[in-house]
Amino acid sequence: MDRIIEDCDSLLSSFNALLRISALESGSRPPVHAEVDLSALLGDVVELYEPVANERNIALQLSLAGGLSCPGDTDLLFQMSANLLDNAIKYTPDGGRIEVGLSRQPEGNEIVVADSGPGIDPLDRKNVFRRFFRVESSRGEQPGHGLGLSLVQAIVHYHAGRILLDDNEPGLRVEVILPAVDQPG
Repeated sequence: MDRIIEDCDSLLSSFNALLRISALESGSRPPVHAEVDLSALLGDVVELYEPVANERNIALQLSLAGGLSCPGDTDLLFQMSANLLDNAIKYTPDGGRIEVGLSRQPEGNEIVVADSGPGIDPLDRKNVFRRFFRVESSRGEQPGHGLGLSLVQAIVHYHAGRILLDDNEPGLRVEVILPAVDQPG
């Protein structure tokens, strides 16, 4: 019975992610223009995941510039950040490290989540944003349905941002650039 409940929860989670992606991509979600304190938001996300990282002896290194805000939807930006950190923890080996950073760059606010996991092969990097795509090496080893990075990308685009995947040597480095509050759209 517990397995059935887990499967139903997983299916419901996937369905909700698909609905969210669809709403963001279709433009049917009304724009929210609140000022989101990215420093505080990332601090909250890290605080939420810190016990999981500590349990696996993963070092979380933070470098968050204060006072950086983005016009947008707090809930969506929280989900985006949580998905990125969740993936980093999921794929970082016990005893590894994850860096979470926030800085102001000429093109906007840059959020970085970099881990010491296996990374993603350069040939797979564009595909990981496709719905239901999973890197071959992670199938069966890690839970998931291949919707997390698709949702992250939809949230980034909804906020007129961009996302880049790069090598962290070892691991994956995810860079998200979002507009700053004082930056023209």
